[in-house]
Amino acid sequence: MAMTNIRSVIGALDLDGALSGREEINGRLLETLDHATGPWGVKVSRVELRKIEPPANLVAAMNLQMTAERERRATVARAQGEREAEVTRAEGAKQAAVLEAEGRLAAALKDAEARVALAEAEAKATQVVAQAAEGSGGEALRYFVATKYVEAIGALAANPSGRTLVIPIESAGLAGGITQALAAMQLGGPAK
Repeated sequence: MAMTNIRSVIGALDLDGALSGREEINGRLLETLDHATGPWGVKVSRVELRKIEPPANLVAAMNLQMTAERERRATVARAQGEREAEVTRAEGAKQAAVLEAEGRLAAALKDAEARVALAEAEAKATQVVAQAAEGSGGEALRYFVATKYVEAIGALAANPSGRTLVIPIESAGLAGGITQALAAMQLGGPAK
């Protein structure tokens, strides 16, 4: 009868509880044994369960279960790590795209400011030439046009990829203007 009660005490626990709950088992066994031996005048004051040895097939099954649990945890940890890495990469790509777009915007704004400044300078130069032409007549205007013409031809001639320079112009009228512009450039001002 006492053996049946002992089996019922240990049998009421699951394997993990039986392996880790020796104090609880000892307490239950003490109660059961003391209750069973009380009618015979025996008082059980201490019971100690020293070792629980499950069958070999159960130990093997437990080892397989622990291995599977470790592998599951490792798989979950690996998946979480990969997910976090993907999120970090995506956030980095997003930040790079934002910074690149901001850089393009800043460059476009600077280009626009430069074009505005160049246009304002060109307008100012045209205005100065127009004012100069009012006072000195057509000579200053011809000087300005001839100077720009010579600069443009110089830029075309300096181009390393250009081999032949063909200028379709009416040379008789322009030749006099170029001669006048060259003379004026040597003297430091428009010819009079």
